[in-house]
Amino acid sequence: MLKFNFSQLRDIRVRDYVIRFLFGGTISVIAALIGQWATGRIGGIFTAFPAILLASLTLINREDGKQASAMDAQGAVLGAVALVLASILLSITLGTMAGAWSLLLGLGAWLVCSVGFYLLSVKLGWLRIEKRN
Repeated sequence: MLKFNFSQLRDIRVRDYVIRFLFGGTISVIAALIGQWATGRIGGIFTAFPAILLASLTLINREDGKQASAMDAQGAVLGAVALVLASILLSITLGTMAGAWSLLLGLGAWLVCSVGFYLLSVKLGWLRIEKRN
């Protein structure tokens, strides 16, 4: 069963949020510039770049060590694979149905794939769930 512990949000420092914001913002601006310079498809590749992941893994490594950072990176791989599958579904459905429905379908596909890959990976032992102190 999934449980959320929002009390840990108080332990996150403002500096950590600023680092994530700067990484994400920088990559988003670069992606937008590439999209204007080249084509929308090439820019789209870069907008899917997990900019926040780089900042998060850096901070996790610094605070909790390499093993915790590696575990988060493994989870990110699952999310990225789900993102690719949702993007393929979006590219197919955007031309055949209303944009809002297509986006909702893509979001649902990403959510189902992400959670499914996560549960399967835990069951197969690829991901280990460890409690953080």
